[in-house]
Amino acid sequence: MRGRAPMLKKSRLFTPGPTPLHPQVQEALSRPILHHRTEEFRALFKDCTAGLKRFLKTDGDVLVLACSGTGGMEAALVSVLSPGDAMLALVAGNFGERWAAIGRAHGMEVRTLEAEWGDAVAPARVEEALERDPRIRAVFVQLSESSTGAAHDIEALARVTRGRKDTLLVVDAISGAGAMRLETAAWAVDVVVVGSQKALALPPGLAFVSMSTRAWAAAEAARAPRFYFDLARERKAQAGGESAFTPAISSVVALRAALGSVESMGGVDALVRNAGVLAASTRAAAGALGLPLVAPRAHGDALTALYPPPGLDSGAIVKALKAEFASTVAGGQGKLKGRILRVAHLGYYDTTDILGLLASLEVVLHRLGHRFELGAGMAAAEAEYLRLTKD
Repeated sequence: MRGRAPMLKKSRLFTPGPTPLHPQVQEALSRPILHHRTEEFRALFKDCTAGLKRFLKTDGDVLVLACSGTGGMEAALVSVLSPGDAMLALVAGNFGERWAAIGRAHGMEVRTLEAEWGDAVAPARVEEALERDPRIRAVFVQLSESSTGAAHDIEALARVTRGRKDTLLVVDAISGAGAMRLETAAWAVDVVVVGSQKALALPPGLAFVSMSTRAWAAAEAARAPRFYFDLARERKAQAGGESAFTPAISSVVALRAALGSVESMGGVDALVRNAGVLAASTRAAAGALGLPLVAPRAHGDALTALYPPPGLDSGAIVKALKAEFASTVAGGQGKLKGRILRVAHLGYYDTTDILGLLASLEVVLHRLGHRFELGAGMAAAEAEYLRLTKD
């Protein structure tokens, strides 16, 4: 049949948050609600915190909060600093700017080290900044800067901070945990913030904050005003399998299912490897199709951010993918709004998902007038997949 007749379309989500829900998560969300002050819920909650420790590779406390990832960021900051403290925010995108904004809102003396959007702040620059200003109490950074697809070298940054007894390393790993390597304890990362709607394939609504012994020592001295986001209060409550306030009960039930799904596939390392293969395959396809990477030197694996080919509008590509294939990719944020598209690899995606999207992208680019050999992107992606998965 000729023409653009209506066709069956399955909606597919390729955004770096929210991400598709794992089927086990969907099933858990459908269960009758529990009461949160019962032994059944306390046992479930303790299972979740133990699983989160394995997920983040830490032997320290991991707290569960009913809030967005940004709420977790704010909770972390106000729990380790006091008004007037000097802090250093590494700004290489929209979410680096968010660390600085939260600090200013709470009266901190905010210093920034900036990199071009699409790049990362070099650890050597951080070391120099700390040498110049020993008053800095904490360095705030993103593992994955999801506005650009860039990644910071957390292992190298931790080597800079762990030798300074009064300087913490606080990492927003909201889009990075479960998609990129993160060794919280082994690297001596003091605070890690994670969100539920990313690699764990849960709905939005939960944040997780990992705290080291050094971070708790800082929390004892911190005097930033806080009530709901008082992590010391949460630590005391959660040691007994409860939260200080009403938890997001159904989301916590689903969290246990999500953590179980990660364990069943081989643990967080398997999830990270999955994202790495999908990301590398996508980058190979982008190169073959003439879509420049936003972060060519510092790319991470949680997502791939791409500029459109010359003469094409990124918004038109995003809209066409949605209209013809019911596939949703993300546009840009901040200064990159309307200039790029972003494809997620974190969480519940497999090779067929990404290969299908790349084939759809080829069709859309061709319809919009970008000329290339059809199948070039697919061939490059398949070759990279075969290279990375050969025995």
